Amino acid sequence: MSDLFTRLKKITMCLCAIILSFATYSLAYAKPDLKPLGPSIADHGSSYYQFQVHSFQSADQQRHYKVWLGIPKQINKNQPRPAIFMLDGNSVMARLDEALLKQLPEQDSPVLVAIGYQTQLPFESASRSVDYTPADESGKISVDPRNPERMSGGSLQFRQTIFEKVMPWVHSQVKLDTRRTALWGHSYGGLFVLDTLLNHQQHEQKFSHYFAASPSLTWADSRLLKAVERAKPEALKNQKLLVMEGDFASSTPAKMSPNIDQDMIQNNRQLVLDLASKGANAKLLLYPNLSHGDVFQASLMDILQNRLF
Repeated sequence: MSDLFTRLKKITMCLCAIILSFATYSLAYAKPDLKPLGPSIADHGSSYYQFQVHSFQSADQQRHYKVWLGIPKQINKNQPRPAIFMLDGNSVMARLDEALLKQLPEQDSPVLVAIGYQTQLPFESASRSVDYTPADESGKISVDPRNPERMSGGSLQFRQTIFEKVMPWVHSQVKLDTRRTALWGHSYGGLFVLDTLLNHQQHEQKFSHYFAASPSLTWADSRLLKAVERAKPEALKNQKLLVMEGDFASSTPAKMSPNIDQDMIQNNRQLVLDLASKGANAKLLLYPNLSHGDVFQASLMDILQNRLF
């Protein structure tokens, strides 16, 4: 990962282009657009990737998942491939297009695993609230402190679904390089990435790189930050984490979503410092003039186009 961060300087100009494209319409922490999605690249077909779709359900049968698996067409099937597992898969698939897939290096193009829900919406808010957030001291699914109409605290069960159902299916279709298998998530998904990192010793190491994009660190009275404080150094040594955040915030309350963190940069810096002090290879990447919502697209494109794992 050392060379990863030396390359970050080289992509500054590329990021500027991304920043400018968002700056014209960015509203800090604006609520996401929940209009139904149209067909994705998986429906249209690609000259560069072969897509498969599989359905899964949660252990309690309350949440229904749709997982897209994208395998590069021009590969040596006997050679393990790098891979990235991406949360909010419906919205991810809406952002993948032929131009992007064409840009990915043919000899090193990653396997794409987008984990979403059985919905036409870009985000399944109630389900992700359960799946992406860590439980309280009870260890049980309970009311979401930030959104009382939703439930939360099911990250352990969701992780088991990924490890016990999704991953075996992926491995049955393509060989993965365990040294280059990444996990990416945004907002509540960023919490899930961090929670998975903190609990990686409870299961066989599944991910080599963790990407937490604009994680909602103040959720539930900063439950995740407190978990980091309690974490033992031996559980974090040499774990590779990149926290990705925008530095643009609005002072207009009407334009802020419930996930706003007024101290986002300070909290992210403290998170990275705490993890690094316990032996993790943790870094913070700031995107100038991008908001919480903008970081979804910017971080994902950055990882894919610039091969950050």
